[in-house]
Formats: sequence, structure tokens, C-alpha cells
Amino acid sequence: MAEIESIDIEKKDIILNLKISKDEYKLIRNNTSNLLVVPKNKDFLNGTLTTGRLGNSNRIMLPKKILKLFDVSNLEKKVPAKTFNVGDEVFILIKLKQSTFGIPTFKEV
Repeated sequence: MAEIESIDIEKKDIILNLKISKDEYKLIRNNTSNLLVVPKNKDFLNGTLTTGRLGNSNRIMLPKKILKLFDVSNLEKKVPAKTFNVGDEVFILIKLKQSTFGIPTFKEV
């Protein structure tokens, strides 16, 4: 995840110097404007959405093709999410899968 290296606050502008991962760099490619910078911690993702079947207005539905593309085999029932405004635009950020690197999981045989 990206880290802020420095912040320079001028009269009208705030200038951020970011340290980003190669994966994040692949996402932005050559785009230098219209970027959105948001934290991913639990304080920011303070809402929840329910995954699964239709029928409840608080559910998020995703096509199986997208889940397969990003190797999401099991959807959590409740996922952290945040809806927010930036100017006149509304965005939703959802964490569908958490990293389990270094956390052992045991299953019954």
C-alpha cells in the first residue's frame, strides 16, 4: 500500500509525495490527474455491506467472472465498505478479500 513520504501545504494546494508499490503503479499507468487517494484502514472503511443474493437493499452483487479473475473463491458475509463524496461525485470502496499472508488457517479433513 502507498505511504505518504512528505506533505507540502501551500496557499491553495497540498502537494503529496507518495511511495507506492509496483501493483499500484500498474493501476495508474501514465495517468497523472483525476487520481483518488483514500486510506484503507478500518477507521475509514467503517461501514459494512452484505454480499450474496438479491433481495436486500444493503447488498453488493458481483459477477462470478470478476470474482474468478481476482481469485476470490469465498465471499465474506459482511465486508468493510465506505461511501463518500469527492466534489460532486460519489464513490464506494469495498474490501472483498483480506490478505491472509502469515496467518495459518486450519480446515477439517
